[in-house]
Amino acid sequence: SVLAIGAHPDDIELGCGGTLSKLMRRGIHIRALVLTSGSRGSVVRTDRAAETKAAFATLGIDDVHAHDFEDTHLSQHFDDAISLIEKHVREIKPVRAYTMFDKDRHQDHEAAHKASLIACRSVPQLIGYETPSSYANFTPTLFECVCDVFPEKLQAIKLHKSQNNKDYMQEESLRAVAQFRGIQA
Repeated sequence: SVLAIGAHPDDIELGCGGTLSKLMRRGIHIRALVLTSGSRGSVVRTDRAAETKAAFATLGIDDVHAHDFEDTHLSQHFDDAISLIEKHVREIKPVRAYTMFDKDRHQDHEAAHKASLIACRSVPQLIGYETPSSYANFTPTLFECVCDVFPEKLQAIKLHKSQNNKDYMQEESLRAVAQFRGIQA
């Protein structure tokens, strides 16, 4: 099994949604854990947890847990976030976990990364993924071809309707990042 951890709805889908979809197709159990509601990240009132669950369904993932730590204040709930992640690690005993990259401009992303480091200490492999707010020094050392599942990733991102005003959520931006990482690989 694999545990994917994100600070907000859409983080996991943006950062490693294609990889998770590919793993699902191989029969690997995926659990997604979203730590906050993301309520401050939208100009319209919407249920972002419902958006993320719909997005994950598009990727073939139905084991989705959306928690409601206060958006933009995850560091104030650091110990509770560690305990929550540890609970999910104990339940599914993942062989791999995906989490936020440690160098990120968003304080919740940084807190999610730090909490994951502690909570996933028994997980054999912990992988950091890139999001639009990752600093430019993100240098991947692991690449996964997602050509076969990229259309599903694009569809999943489109289901985050409350975020469709953001440039990085647009198909051309997502394709540009994927193409750049493909060239690096």
